[in-house]
Amino acid sequence: MGKKNHRLLLFSPALVIFFLWASLHAERCSGSGLEMKNELPAEEYADVRLDILVNSETKVIEDRVLNIGETLKWVVTQNDIYYVLAVLGNIKFASVCGFDPTRDASHETVFWLVKEDGFYFSYDNTSWKMDSQWDTDGLL
Repeated sequence: MGKKNHRLLLFSPALVIFFLWASLHAERCSGSGLEMKNELPAEEYADVRLDILVNSETKVIEDRVLNIGETLKWVVTQNDIYYVLAVLGNIKFASVCGFDPTRDASHETVFWLVKEDGFYFSYDNTSWKMDSQWDTDGLL
């Protein structure tokens, strides 16, 4: 019985080391954030549906309606590119690269605003840069 207790004591530090390593590894491998907020003017677009489709290079991440004032958040993996397609009723559409590792990997979160004139992005949720304008070609 003494030998079993001795093995248990040797085994326990190995488990502790493993769990510490695993938690550090998981923290380093956790993804950045992607946030998108609908800031369309409510008085003009209250009855207009904004459909958002987010997909990576390999799968559809989310397909849903983004209501005025609402913010959607996703965790992205550092090695994948995420695309966002938005369709505003039958009025306009736009497509942006929501997260690109070559552009965004050094940032914790990529923030996006959907506005009347198009899509804006920011790394600090304060200073915004226009990325893409709405398009109307090809809509019914």
